[in-house]
Amino acid sequence: MPGISLSDFFKEKRTASEIKSEILNEYFKAWAAILLKGQQYRTIKTLLYVDLFSDSGLYDDGKPSTPIKILNSINQSKGQFIDFDKAVKTFFNDKSEKLANDLKNNIESLPYYKDISHKPVIANEPASQKILEEYLQSSNPSLTFIDPLGYNYTQNMLLYSVKNWGSDLFMLFNFNRIRAAIRNKKVKQNMKGIFASYYDQILEFYKKEERPHEREEFIIKTFQKIFEDRGYLILKFKVNFPNRNQTSHYLFFISKVHLAITRAKEIMTKYSDTQNDGVPLFGANIKQDPMFFPSLCKYSVQKLSENILQDPLSFNHKTIEEVYREHNYNTNYVKQNYKDAIEILIRNNKIALFDKNGNPTNRITYTAKIKFN
Repeated sequence: MPGISLSDFFKEKRTASEIKSEILNEYFKAWAAILLKGQQYRTIKTLLYVDLFSDSGLYDDGKPSTPIKILNSINQSKGQFIDFDKAVKTFFNDKSEKLANDLKNNIESLPYYKDISHKPVIANEPASQKILEEYLQSSNPSLTFIDPLGYNYTQNMLLYSVKNWGSDLFMLFNFNRIRAAIRNKKVKQNMKGIFASYYDQILEFYKKEERPHEREEFIIKTFQKIFEDRGYLILKFKVNFPNRNQTSHYLFFISKVHLAITRAKEIMTKYSDTQNDGVPLFGANIKQDPMFFPSLCKYSVQKLSENILQDPLSFNHKTIEEVYREHNYNTNYVKQNYKDAIEILIRNNKIALFDKNGNPTNRITYTAKIKFN
């Protein structure tokens, strides 16, 4: 967004639509590039993009929202090394007939509409398992946007959207909805539909734990288990209200491809608050203790250096890039943190670096190999 740095994006309250539009397009481009050109042993010719809550494609001020941004990205890739236009099929849906019609008109008014290889499919239906099955009936990888709360989603629908290899799920939901819905009998079936057998565990936890923070943490961990228990990889990003230590939204990226989650981390780092040592918190508007003690942090560069030192069998003779790729998942660490950790180990004479020709080097580059002393 012009005039606003990415790190300041969440400094003011953002609507779900704004957050979705800002983040999803960037993730779409990274995801499509990984699937089309980043797979060493697979040739993929078709990708599906599915947005079940697409809105009209334009905000009230005429600026593009997610559907138009996605189509702009596809159009801008024409003739480039990775041409999304040849591969990506788009499916947009909104339960509002007016918004679906507006979206159709706005898309057909695009100057490049006639040149789109795969014309967008636009529907006006309530989000359902049926519509997901219709859009995802092929075995092609897909990226699906879902807001699971308030739309009668079920756990089966969430899992169906990532059933194919290479299929990712992007979710954004307002935590206030969960907080209000857990014990609300009117939406009990919706909650049971999403959490299934985990729902009773949440109610049981609520009976013995009254602290809001502990309840929130349990709910989020339980939600993640829906996917983790089935082998999916997850990146979670927490957004607090500005100037208030209370959760506004959570973003979830679900995938079975490590590289997709790594790219999502790289994108979300730009929006994240960070510790004094440069480790991202993967959250925005997070209240931090002004006194920074690495030993008290779950993640710190100091702890990362210790983690690497404790595992010479895994990391000896590997490049810093390889160490980063193999170690970063399920942590808050990003690329630069690994360089900083390696610098600590060199300074303490715990490791040495060698270039690609096997010569000792003092340059801390991602292609340098580490050797434990």
